[in-house]
Amino acid sequence: MNSLVFVLPLLASQEAESTLQKIDREVTSIVEKVRPSVVQVTSVLLPNETLTLSGVIYSKDGYIVTDASGIEPAMEIQVVLGTTTLKAEHVASDRRTGIAVLRIDRVGLSPAAWCEKPGKAGAIAVVVGTPFGMRGGASTGTVSGYGRSIQVAGVRYDNMIQLSVPVQPGDCGGCVADSSGRLIGLVHSTYAPDPAEFEARSILPAFRRNPQDAAPVAGQTVSFGTPAEWVRFSADRIIKHGRMVRGWLGLSARPLDAAVRAQLGLDEGVGVELVRIEREGPAKTAALAPRDILVEYEGKPVKDLEALQWAVARVEEPKTVKIVFLRNRERREAELRVEIDPQK
Repeated sequence: MNSLVFVLPLLASQEAESTLQKIDREVTSIVEKVRPSVVQVTSVLLPNETLTLSGVIYSKDGYIVTDASGIEPAMEIQVVLGTTTLKAEHVASDRRTGIAVLRIDRVGLSPAAWCEKPGKAGAIAVVVGTPFGMRGGASTGTVSGYGRSIQVAGVRYDNMIQLSVPVQPGDCGGCVADSSGRLIGLVHSTYAPDPAEFEARSILPAFRRNPQDAAPVAGQTVSFGTPAEWVRFSADRIIKHGRMVRGWLGLSARPLDAAVRAQLGLDEGVGVELVRIEREGPAKTAALAPRDILVEYEGKPVKDLEALQWAVARVEEPKTVKIVFLRNRERREAELRVEIDPQK
């Protein structure tokens, strides 16, 4: 006689993992992976005045990257590594990216894993830092976009990552990680809630001068980070030369509007518009002016503003290049001297 087999329902504790539980487990694993590479940095500004920010271990032999705005005015810098407080040397900073390189007398450190290529807008982003001086803090959100240009205290920063991750004083210089726990950027600033400012705001000075000023703003979840590829570029140059060495043209540009390009008869994607020429610099010497349209650089069409920025930044010794630009629809040629950035 055949016997009946009954399949009993699984107990609740044995049920399949829910979607929320999976997300919870994945996010916590990212934080656990990143935390060993994030350190607390204390910048001593005056005998009784300190500033707390975050840093990320860059190499096993003691190099650390952090945000430059809290480092340059420091009388002394300290790094908390585990339970040990160490004195740190400020090697140099790159004022174009806002990156500073520190060094401590330690080896065998755990550097952060790096993302080689930027992800897409909408990807998960996890910030690990020291919010309000509390070590190991973490917050989550998404990448809102890449290639943002912002101003902080009158200084322009290009190619920034825009994030929907809440960041607080102390997070500055912290790690922005992707869903694999790889560094995609360093925390730089937050959005100024006052529409009249129309710029980003450093989260460091407010914390130093008045902690209440830096309290979270309701609904404010817009922050910015320096992308990993520019962090790595700045860090490698500083470590190699002991100072920041990068090419410089003394100008700012923006992508050309498609309608304007059509009016000028330019091929698709070609051309960037110059929007600012510094008073003293190579672009001024070459008699370039705002509203000029740069169409060729070293014999190649200018189709990508960031590619042009990379081509200039990678220069380690001054050199002269040939350019072609449009002024009032007239095609002109000129020689432009790429100098080493004075980092003013």
